[in-house]
Amino acid sequence: MSEETDHHFIRAAGIDGPLETLRGKQIAVSKLRNPPAQVMARYCFRPWEAEDAPIYQRMLDDAELWRYMPEVYPGEITTELAGTLIELSRQVSHHKVRAVEYQGRVIGQMRMQWKTDVTPPQSGEISYWLGRDYWGLGLAAPMIGLFSWRCFSIFPALSMIMARVHRENIASQRVLERLGWARVGVDGDWQEFQMQRQQGIDWASLNKPATLPG
Repeated sequence: MSEETDHHFIRAAGIDGPLETLRGKQIAVSKLRNPPAQVMARYCFRPWEAEDAPIYQRMLDDAELWRYMPEVYPGEITTELAGTLIELSRQVSHHKVRAVEYQGRVIGQMRMQWKTDVTPPQSGEISYWLGRDYWGLGLAAPMIGLFSWRCFSIFPALSMIMARVHRENIASQRVLERLGWARVGVDGDWQEFQMQRQQGIDWASLNKPATLPG
């Protein structure tokens, strides 16, 4: 199954059958309670493409965006470097990196990294960011909620997802708590959260459309 699966996922949600391939093995959908169609229709998770490099560069070339990331801001990010990072994101098999579109506009990124070499995966860790233009618009909670639900749906063996948030990033911590993620520990500067497969999400509270700038 090709990467186009991501773009068409909302049409396939809830249908039994193979939806994605991980290391050559087809994974079938596990039935979960679907989010409202209105919420799903606003978001799209797709692989980064080479032509996204200018957008990717504009969003990532921002020291403030890196403030709470595990990696240190590397300095100026050129369009050439952005293209290289996009290519790398498409090559590695132990994670899935997705550009996030809201109503057709790229707003940020979601990433799932598998925590085990067992196939299909049984646990993983998500990370995410939003471009500065899209902060404070209520986009993060439904974005994270949908991506988590999508991962649980595509990979039925996946039973738990972790996330790490910098201890000073209170806004992001509140987003995860709003979604029902539990605090499970602290590792240095990082607050660790966990979501179990069987946990439900209050989708009604996330069904408010946002108005994008510009």
